[in-house]
Amino acid sequence: MPARGFQLIAIEAKRHRKSAPQKQVRIDHNTTILSIKQKSDKEMDIEMRYTVSYGLLGIVQLDCAIGYVDNSKGVVKKAVEKWDKEHKLPDAIAEAVHNRALAQGSFEVLNIAKKLNLPPPFKVEIPQIKIGKKEGGSNSKDASPEVA
Repeated sequence: MPARGFQLIAIEAKRHRKSAPQKQVRIDHNTTILSIKQKSDKEMDIEMRYTVSYGLLGIVQLDCAIGYVDNSKGVVKKAVEKWDKEHKLPDAIAEAVHNRALAQGSFEVLNIAKKLNLPPPFKVEIPQIKIGKKEGGSNSKDASPEVA
């Protein structure tokens, strides 16, 4: 995978004290590229900001650094030049680094949100087992749960 690493640079999080209880909370995710620095012909460092907004309830913001490596000749150089001129990256590179920030940052935000008593930034499903009555027409006489 060309997008590598995830290093936190800064964390800013706040729960607004005077917010009234919300029936429904809209949670918005946003990733923004702040800067790009070319390290070599095949590697660059990208600083990003990942923000999760809970509307009136609060906000969590992470600044992070992500490395990007491409062994193809000239890809990194062209990407840096495009960034310098247009503040845009080629779609494939942008997709990789934004997805990396979302994937790694979401778990950081989940921990911070829990400490601030904010809802999780994504749906969390915890696996559960059911012991006792079986649903469906299984003929197995063993009532113990199957564990993989």
